[in-house]
Amino acid sequence: MHENALDRAGILILFAKGTRPDLADVASLLDKADSGIPAHVTHRPDPAEGWLEVLASGLTFDLRGLSPSAPFPCDAMPHVYGFEEGQALDDLEAVQLVASGHIAAGAGLQPVVRMLVNLAANLVLNLPATAVAWPPARTMMEPRYFSRTAFNWLSGGAFPALGLTALETGANGSVTSAGLAHFIGQELQLEARDGESRVDAVKLAIRLVDYLVRQGPLIDRQTIDLGEGPLLAEPSPVGKRVWIWREEA
Repeated sequence: MHENALDRAGILILFAKGTRPDLADVASLLDKADSGIPAHVTHRPDPAEGWLEVLASGLTFDLRGLSPSAPFPCDAMPHVYGFEEGQALDDLEAVQLVASGHIAAGAGLQPVVRMLVNLAANLVLNLPATAVAWPPARTMMEPRYFSRTAFNWLSGGAFPALGLTALETGANGSVTSAGLAHFIGQELQLEARDGESRVDAVKLAIRLVDYLVRQGPLIDRQTIDLGEGPLLAEPSPVGKRVWIWREEA
């Protein structure tokens, strides 16, 4: 088992207390020829240890916190997406899916993240998951919401900006990302425009997150055109942040 998994970004699959799967549950699922999950178990330690290793497209991942061991630690996640209003999200227990083995050092590389997300999205559709958490953005997602947005991204659609990142609005109307740095090494801050609604500002920020994930980190000042008028983007000289504002006519 890789003891430094606490220090690596992994997806947390959350279950109601007492319903976490054990090693046999996961192994049985992945061993099914018709499971549709692109992975198989490559290492099965003593079930009491509560973890196993799986291989997906040549990449290795650990599942940790399986029953009957202790659940994986999970902090509070303030950004919540996809749940019905008032849905109870208390007293949940986490299982962590995390890159391991020779790819652990590259856990933030997009091919690794994409396979991590792919595997997690498949698992939550086949296990009694209550929620999915992504610690780099401090987000918690409803399982079907997570899988739907994940598969859309993996098939060429928009990046799940409200899930794999979070967007926060300031008192002045600006929108700031949380968790984007895990993918490009930078967060974004979209400056407010007079008279713009919060909803419209967030919609634009979602498109900017998708653009930056596709393009990579911003090195120099540039103009971005997403079809709604030119935007000026500039890397901050202090901190890992991209400043974005509308170009004045």
